[in-house]
Amino acid sequence: MLGSMFSGISGLMSNSQAINVVGNNIANVNTIGFKGSRATFSDLLYQSVNGTAGASQVGRGSTLTTVDTQFAQGSFESTSEPTDLAIGGKGFFIVKSPKGNITEYYTRAGQFRFDKDGYLTNPEGLVLQGKAIDQTTGKAVGVDTNIIISQKPSDPKITSAVDMTANLQSNAEWKGSIGNLNVNGDIASVTNTIGKWPIAGEYTAQVTTVGGVSTLTVTAERVGPDGTTKIGAPIVKSKVITAGQSMANFEDLGLDITIAPTITNTTQKFTISGFDVDKPTATANYSSSITVYDSNGQSHVVTVYFRKSNIDISSNNSTWEWMAVVGAGDSATGKNTMAASGDLVFNSSGVLQGEGSNHQILFNFTAPAKQNQPITLSFGSLSSVSGNPKDPMTQYPIDSATNYQAQNGYPPGTLLSVSVDADGIISGHYSNGQIINQYQITLANFGDTVALTKEGSNLFSSNNKTGEAYKYAPGVSGTGKINPNSLEQSNVDLATEFVKMIVAQRGFQANSRVITTSDEVLQELMNLKR
Repeated sequence: MLGSMFSGISGLMSNSQAINVVGNNIANVNTIGFKGSRATFSDLLYQSVNGTAGASQVGRGSTLTTVDTQFAQGSFESTSEPTDLAIGGKGFFIVKSPKGNITEYYTRAGQFRFDKDGYLTNPEGLVLQGKAIDQTTGKAVGVDTNIIISQKPSDPKITSAVDMTANLQSNAEWKGSIGNLNVNGDIASVTNTIGKWPIAGEYTAQVTTVGGVSTLTVTAERVGPDGTTKIGAPIVKSKVITAGQSMANFEDLGLDITIAPTITNTTQKFTISGFDVDKPTATANYSSSITVYDSNGQSHVVTVYFRKSNIDISSNNSTWEWMAVVGAGDSATGKNTMAASGDLVFNSSGVLQGEGSNHQILFNFTAPAKQNQPITLSFGSLSSVSGNPKDPMTQYPIDSATNYQAQNGYPPGTLLSVSVDADGIISGHYSNGQIINQYQITLANFGDTVALTKEGSNLFSSNNKTGEAYKYAPGVSGTGKINPNSLEQSNVDLATEFVKMIVAQRGFQANSRVITTSDEVLQELMNLKR
């Protein structure tokens, strides 16, 4: 009879432990990342007894076998914090003490915040682990380390490339002036032909008379936008003339020339001015400005001016001059400075020809910038910023307008916010518009997660049964993805726990009845002596 009482006691103890497990589950129904447990029992050793049919066994009660953690996925709660993280699938966050302790803990609770030193920590002050991202390759490299986001400004990036695309109005007005003509000669006046674009340069006009026939020869030497550099071979045009004659668009030079009443066979010179760096707006048809950055991250404005300079009558190709100018306030010289110039040639359909290739220009900005800063300027179909194809410059009979421009530099920036994506990439968002990937969160997984040791504070630790943690980036080798702005709720189901509690309660009651019944039987046995 005493054996039945000990069996009943074992049942009381087993079911009371089951009630403890249920109570703990219910107590943590609102604990973030909590994983409920399940109590399992086994029967105890059996005692052999002899019966009429032979040997038999009588059980000695029950015992608590295991308390297994159930790692079913909990539902997600949306939050406003970007560093509230939930794992959608398998895996654990890895956290460590910031004080150099090598012990790793694992958790499903993703309540992380930045502390005063910039460490990304849980409420207990343990630091989330991840790999630093190499800023050159953009890949996570090295070993796992404490995730810390520094408050120092992000580094500036010097501008090395500029893309500019615009439409240039094909029928833009001529920008230029004619001067220095000595009127005491065979040419009385020279003016611009309306709707034509005489080239800027130095002109020589010479009249010769042979056998009573006078011929005017005009030689033009094109001068570049700097006002001194001669470009290309001289253009020579000749025509028979008479005294007092007025000629519109002389030999398609874009000049209306009037001959003096008397021909004296003189040689005259005059100039046609083009772009003036000191008066850029007045001497260009269109301009487009872009902000670039020097070696110190300081901003400067570079303006590219465009001036229609010529139409080739034989091919109908149009030539536009471009001039890259740094204003006085941004120039190392303290005055407007033309860093470079060149030509853009368009065919009769307004399509940019070969001169639209990339141009490397050296700029000298105000101190403390490093001088001779190279910037590649692209007007053509290949981007100097990205290296990808893009739309080139065009020349159509509509208003000039900039369609696209870009550059690849930026100033230093202050940290504004942090975001985390599904792959666990932690990025800093800076005031200069840059988003810099800094770390990738590492997740741990185990061959036997059920065997993990609960350490309290939503933490687990490994042991001999679990083995070493397998560590991967989120979404790799069966680990789950990261859900930012979310927290995983407890996976405890109250209805199920209440049923378990009722079952454990009834089991406890039944076992107590075994003890009381055994006690009554023993009492009757004692009464036999009376």
